[in-house]
Amino acid sequence: MNALQQLRTKRRETPQDYSVESPRSLPEFRAYAPRPGDPDWPRLAAEAHALATELLPKLERPESSGAALRRRAASYRTAAKNFLENRRRTREGREDLLPLYFIWTMLRACNFTCTYCDDHQGKKYPELPAAGALDTERGKRLLEVMRTGTPSVYFAGGEPTARKDLPELTRAARDLQYFPILVNTNGSLVARQLARPEWRTWLADTDVVIVSLDGLDLSRLGRLWVTDAPHDVLRNLLLLRELAAPMHFKLMVNCVIEPGHIAEADAVLDLANDLGIWFAPVPMNVGPKIAGGLRDDPTYAAFCEKVLARKREGHRIVGSERLNTRLLGSAPLDCRNTLKPHVDFDGKLAWPCKASVNVTPERVDVLAFDDLDALYAHARSLVEPTRFHGPAKNQCGAECNWAQNYTTDAYAHGLRKPWTLVSEIVDVVRAR
Repeated sequence: MNALQQLRTKRRETPQDYSVESPRSLPEFRAYAPRPGDPDWPRLAAEAHALATELLPKLERPESSGAALRRRAASYRTAAKNFLENRRRTREGREDLLPLYFIWTMLRACNFTCTYCDDHQGKKYPELPAAGALDTERGKRLLEVMRTGTPSVYFAGGEPTARKDLPELTRAARDLQYFPILVNTNGSLVARQLARPEWRTWLADTDVVIVSLDGLDLSRLGRLWVTDAPHDVLRNLLLLRELAAPMHFKLMVNCVIEPGHIAEADAVLDLANDLGIWFAPVPMNVGPKIAGGLRDDPTYAAFCEKVLARKREGHRIVGSERLNTRLLGSAPLDCRNTLKPHVDFDGKLAWPCKASVNVTPERVDVLAFDDLDALYAHARSLVEPTRFHGPAKNQCGAECNWAQNYTTDAYAHGLRKPWTLVSEIVDVVRAR
């Protein structure tokens, strides 16, 4: 019986509540002070360690240092080529900029139904039709087409780890020399999937694992995510923390900041800083707009200042200080959506922007093209992306407050002032 089976058997025989009225700490905790309702951390840490001890010897080791350097170099060459071309297009007044990365919503299915999560149009992923999803071979073909002009890929969902072929697709991405390869997950299925032989390669082929974590009060998380096992996410986060160094991946938490619940985001920030996990603040959006009341919440400003102070102190906060200042402050931005093309589960590119309100996005079949240049030329003939961001009837009409939009804003700023991109680039490639 493996560690995961033993854990499940123990739960059935001696069911216990993973939250505690008398908070219990881990030795690493300095800023974070566990509260009533937060997890029983020593218990979760013991479970995570037992799983890591069993799983690590079975996992394929990461690629050699030489192969890793060659993959990075290939990705950087694409990024540099795109940068030079994008500078030329910017000087011409064009905004059909070549990508930094592409987001692939691999599937709509999810084992959670998070109250804040939607498809950028206000619709819940699990409630949307899923017919037409790309199979494994067509998924690999999608990766091939996008790699002709894209250095990095971001696997998203739905829940990516619910796809049985995720390890095949991350291996294909590695073979195509994408860097970084990112996977955004709710984290609940990680231990179960890693125990499967066909998943032994997944972490070896993934550069960044992003776990969604929106608080630490287990009762609230259960209601927020609509799950009866929120503690699995926390245990798996600790498991991934143990595996990150030997498997050479960067571990991050994505924290959605909700109006009225700033204390939960604050607790996640402290936890991540204490455990050395990268922290990404995500102001809550409803459809294509920041959630009403967030900026008016009196505790939000203090939280934002705390994030920026931690960044200045050298803690692992994702993004530069400038980017976080603008993101958290909901500053007006120069959105350049073609820098982060969003491909849906069926292989269709939402052009120019999936979150567009005033203009219905075109859905362009990526697999109908041999390379990204041909794809973008056709898409541009359908809708001109230059000056598409804005409030007019022929513009997007959205007021997105996602980090991905502020990433494009930072890049657009860097096209005019290249030296300002240095801190952004360093943050991406910093030691894991």
